[in-house]
Amino acid sequence: MQSARSQASLAGAKIEPGETNHVEQSCIFCRIIGGEEMVSVVYEDDRAIAFLDVQPVSNGHTLVVSKQHYETLFDLPEELLTHCMAVAKRIAPGLRQAVGAQAINVFSANGKAGGQDVLHFHMHLIPIREGEPFALQLPLEDAPVPQREMLDMTAALIGRAIQKADVR
Repeated sequence: MQSARSQASLAGAKIEPGETNHVEQSCIFCRIIGGEEMVSVVYEDDRAIAFLDVQPVSNGHTLVVSKQHYETLFDLPEELLTHCMAVAKRIAPGLRQAVGAQAINVFSANGKAGGQDVLHFHMHLIPIREGEPFALQLPLEDAPVPQREMLDMTAALIGRAIQKADVR
């Protein structure tokens, strides 16, 4: 069994414990980033790490995690969010090829109510193979289609809320 540090070096990356600020000691992802927990590293740089999920939805299910501790996408600085998305884009073709997937779904739960189980920003890269069921197939089979008037009213409410948020 290899350590987290040696696994990272096999992936062409290195883990430097303690090199990140915004660390939450009770956070499993912060402990992983600090080299205190075992992971199978896929990619790492100075701002993000990607490793295989220990409870994968499918073979190759990978997590892209910011090294700095921010709970959700909405707490993350825009530049770091952009970087994490670029990491996901860089990983996806190799992931798809390595596990024989036809598609990669990118998913990020934000907040406990949304299903986020580790309150440290991360994105799931979930390989999908032709014919495999996927639990989050959209649109939902029995989802009602709202009237255009309701959609327009909701869009206007969201637009106003965005403008108010921009003023702050």
